Amino acid sequence: MYKQAIITILLALVAMAGQAQTKVIGHVVNERGDGVEYVSIGIEEDSVGVISDAQGHFALTIPTGRRDNLTFTHVSYQTATIPYTIYADGPELTVTLKDKVIELAEVVVGKKNKPHTLSGKSWIRISTAGFEGDCKGEIEWGPIFKNRKDYLLTDIMIAIDKCEYDECLLSFNCYEVREKKFVNVLNKPIYQRVTPADNGKQLSVSPAESIVLKGKKKYCVTISVVDIKGKGRLSFPANFKSSYARHKVKGRMRKIPGCPMIIVKGYEVE
Repeated sequence: MYKQAIITILLALVAMAGQAQTKVIGHVVNERGDGVEYVSIGIEEDSVGVISDAQGHFALTIPTGRRDNLTFTHVSYQTATIPYTIYADGPELTVTLKDKVIELAEVVVGKKNKPHTLSGKSWIRISTAGFEGDCKGEIEWGPIFKNRKDYLLTDIMIAIDKCEYDECLLSFNCYEVREKKFVNVLNKPIYQRVTPADNGKQLSVSPAESIVLKGKKKYCVTISVVDIKGKGRLSFPANFKSSYARHKVKGRMRKIPGCPMIIVKGYEVE
């Protein structure tokens, strides 16, 4: 009888814990009603988070006892914050992101200017590193660098060691590091699809906008996987240069002794 009572109480506690979890299902759209792809959704500086799919749909389970605001971040839109009292009300949440107001500055590059390597000039491959399994949004990772002069960002290059997925989509970000804060300087996303046909190749992406990296300021260029097809692993050549990485979507950036060999290039600005 005593044992049966204990079991009954434990089952009740488990049921209560399950009920206390908050499950959020929703859709992220822009002001025109279009779904917004690969939005970073979660609790700031925490490992509670998820990436929306290509149509803006998402599902997120928030642990017991958490009542923090949810933030919705995408480089092309203003960040939206949804309080617990709204998202816990269910059953489905629609979040509208507002367009960023972007002021384009004139950038002058000399006619005889040649592209400079801003990061990754003398890297030597020591090992490999990468992503595996269902890794969408799990890790964002990349090198830190600083230059003496202003440069127009032109290319981000990454070598593919081996892709075992049928297909995966990489997302590139560029942050200005301000003390302990990482501020994204992009206004348009940069994506690159990778398949097994890219094994052993060096891929290059370019921003669809003029991004000037200011001299004497610290920057971090990162890669992450935002979509996958199939199962497997994606690996890159790596070395032991210091880098920053964060697990999940909104976790705090942490310095680690290892880095994918990302090469960043740009033109000196006059």
